Amino acid sequence: MEEKRINEIQRKAGMLLRDKRLKQAIGLLSEEIDSLGNWDLRDRFIEIQRVYGYMLEYMGKGVADANRASLHNEFIGKMFLLNDEIAAARLSERSVSVYCQMRRKFKEEKRLGVYHTRLREYSVNRAVMNMMPDCDASSARELARKHEEASNEMFMYIFSRGAWSSGELAEAENFLSDIETDINDKAMFVSAVTLGLMKIFDPQKALLLCSACANEDAVVSLRALVGLAIVTFMNSYRIEYYPELKSRLELLGEIPSFGTRLFNVQMQLLRSRETQKIDRKMREEIIPAMLKNPNLRNVKLGVDLEKEFEQEGMNPEWESWVKKDEIKSKLDEMAQWQIEGADVYMSTFSQLKHYPFFNEMANWFRPFDMNNSAVSAMFAGEGEATGRLVLRNLFDSKFFCNSDKYSFAFTVQQVPEEQRSMLMQQMEGQNVDAAMINPEIPRKVEEELMSNRYIQDLYRFFKLASFKKDFVDPFTLSLNLLDDESLGAHLRRSEFWMDIFNYLVQKEYYSEAFAVGRDIEKGALKQECDALFYQKMGYCKQKAAEYGEALEYYLKADVVAPDSLWTVRHIAQCYRMNRNSKAALPYYLQAEKLAPENCTILMQTGELLAALKRYDEAFQRFFKVEYLDAQSHRCLRAIAWYSFVTDNYERARKYYEKLLASPERIMQDWLNAGHVELVCGDSVKAIGYYRNAFTLCKDSDEFSDALLGDRKVLLAKGIAFSDLVLIRDVVS
Repeated sequence: MEEKRINEIQRKAGMLLRDKRLKQAIGLLSEEIDSLGNWDLRDRFIEIQRVYGYMLEYMGKGVADANRASLHNEFIGKMFLLNDEIAAARLSERSVSVYCQMRRKFKEEKRLGVYHTRLREYSVNRAVMNMMPDCDASSARELARKHEEASNEMFMYIFSRGAWSSGELAEAENFLSDIETDINDKAMFVSAVTLGLMKIFDPQKALLLCSACANEDAVVSLRALVGLAIVTFMNSYRIEYYPELKSRLELLGEIPSFGTRLFNVQMQLLRSRETQKIDRKMREEIIPAMLKNPNLRNVKLGVDLEKEFEQEGMNPEWESWVKKDEIKSKLDEMAQWQIEGADVYMSTFSQLKHYPFFNEMANWFRPFDMNNSAVSAMFAGEGEATGRLVLRNLFDSKFFCNSDKYSFAFTVQQVPEEQRSMLMQQMEGQNVDAAMINPEIPRKVEEELMSNRYIQDLYRFFKLASFKKDFVDPFTLSLNLLDDESLGAHLRRSEFWMDIFNYLVQKEYYSEAFAVGRDIEKGALKQECDALFYQKMGYCKQKAAEYGEALEYYLKADVVAPDSLWTVRHIAQCYRMNRNSKAALPYYLQAEKLAPENCTILMQTGELLAALKRYDEAFQRFFKVEYLDAQSHRCLRAIAWYSFVTDNYERARKYYEKLLASPERIMQDWLNAGHVELVCGDSVKAIGYYRNAFTLCKDSDEFSDALLGDRKVLLAKGIAFSDLVLIRDVVS
């Protein structure tokens, strides 16, 4: 209960600070700070409280101060940090979360220098041991085990550490720049900093990630970039209060290839949504109310206009932007899915995270190493069989994330020795070419795979690890960096901005895509908005059932590139969905000219003409469709129904007989055939048809609604309403 209260106070104080209500936030936190024994936090809090009080007092007296606004922002930034630290300190007194346990374990000790020295020594000793020809395997494993224990301890220390001083930031930068420190230790260090920032958003740690983005080792720099993207997105509202951090984020664009790397990370973060997309669509998408609007259904013809328009889908021309991706032409289909971020192994490996190895939080972020003490035994022994070599190549694969490689290794170790030997022999017998497993990959593509693997490691941690309950899962957020002013600025370049828009449309995030498109329209890329862009913007609005706005964009597309069949059809559809048949008709007629033998267009035009009571023109279309596609039940129903409406009962009877003889007949066919016989005076035959219609209804209410729903047409043809009521009771 106390933890809940602490978290609620932290949340409320954060909301007050977001609204720039500093005085109220200070008042809310004053009681919390009084109950803490942390004198550093108390002194920092009291100093802000005192100076801010003076600032308010001077302002009340009319004293001019040119620095007042910047000082106010500085206080808000400091109070944001204090709010996080106060909550962490209070929770550390009682919470059993791993974060709080580690805070209690390490308290306020400064150990980074100690860990740096220890880890560097292990790295040097390991390098020396590897050069020894008679190196003892058990000694090597023991050294690796001690090294891993030290790196795990360093990870938990960095993760649970509070706000850094400028000195600690310098120590951290030295750690990452030390060439004698193992690259895996540096990678884990960056991950620990990232997780720590999710608990306390410390601008000093964020500055470290900025520096690490320029690290010469891609493993380090890409992890830093991914971490920076996530934590700045989660805390984008705070960046303005830390001028130094804001400036460093702006200067990241000066790092060679930074923009391209950031774009790749952005796309991979967006693609991570796809692993649960079906579930997300079921939970989050709102079905437009228009789907249930009876005015959009032509039940007589068995047509649902909204569903028909849905089936038409996107413009095939939009696919062209995807084909520009050079990666797809170089790798096979599975590799393409992996490069695109499709996490095809998530469901498989999610069942393989129960090994003791994963009880250590740090191990979820450990780069895969065949010399790791937990897996090196798999590669022990003199003489490397081909099967063992293939196994080694599998572990070298660039398409499995680190976490899954460890899972696979532990699973193989569980296989009995005899069966494992058989497996090795089978691999040897198949003589698998290592190049097939690990083909030559351009450096640019390899970096994309590297960042994607790390994002998958993060995804597994936040979805599967027992520690996940201690964190806000960033993968439940949009992670659209264009919403983050600091990093989003680097993506607002044509080749990035427009591709993000295209991707969001392609993956059916229509509302989000439209928002991005609106920014593109207003920004520097306005001149690059072509017909395809306007088509997509209109399509986003049409999918949201906002047909008026969709029309605006479709009409723009029509101006830029006239006579596009896709555009013309969608303009017609939107007018029709807005119940403006007269405005829709010219566009259907234009579509007819562009595709004179398209049966769907002919039918839609004919139905619209019939709705406008221009029956002769409508029948011309229906008969043409019948000629082109004699099996079109939609066409037969249209001819039958509108023949009945125009008093051509013999033709109506002829076509309903065709429909009733078909195995694809529907309830409306029986009902409408009954109407024809009823109007022609054969009530016995009509009731027989009505009974068949009734058998296809779920209950008597449905039949009643269908029968009486046609009363306006039947009354106009001389059928008494009382007769319809009696027929309903006779049938049901």
